[in-house]
Amino acid sequence: MTTHTVERPAAAAFGAKAWARIGLTAAAASIAAVLAVQALATAVWPDIALFNPLDSLGRSAVFTLVPAIGATAVFAGLARRSARPESKFITISAVVLLISVLPDYALPVPHKTLLASTVTAFLHVVAGVVTVALLIAGYRRHR
Repeated sequence: MTTHTVERPAAAAFGAKAWARIGLTAAAASIAAVLAVQALATAVWPDIALFNPLDSLGRSAVFTLVPAIGATAVFAGLARRSARPESKFITISAVVLLISVLPDYALPVPHKTLLASTVTAFLHVVAGVVTVALLIAGYRRHR
């Protein structure tokens, strides 16, 4: 009689609490990084604060929190179903990041300048890098 062992992804045992802790840590760090960079950028170039995406720290915090929660859910799902969740998550994150910066340049918004659009796009990169790095670090730590 032959027995077969089914190999499950290591993160299948992660509970919702572990993912919530990892995700909230990543979200908090991302929000802090985005707000710090935004505050610095608007201090250096005050006119960019006229651009709607850069005129509110609260809005920036929410627009950083929501994708961080979504990224956590995507990574948790990949970790449950995939043998290589990290590489798939990085690929998905890179595609989503590229798509997310397009509106910063394309949408007709009052007070949009190349500088304001570029700062906004850079904030997407800051949020994405911090979120992805901390989600992966948290995943590896709990594995």
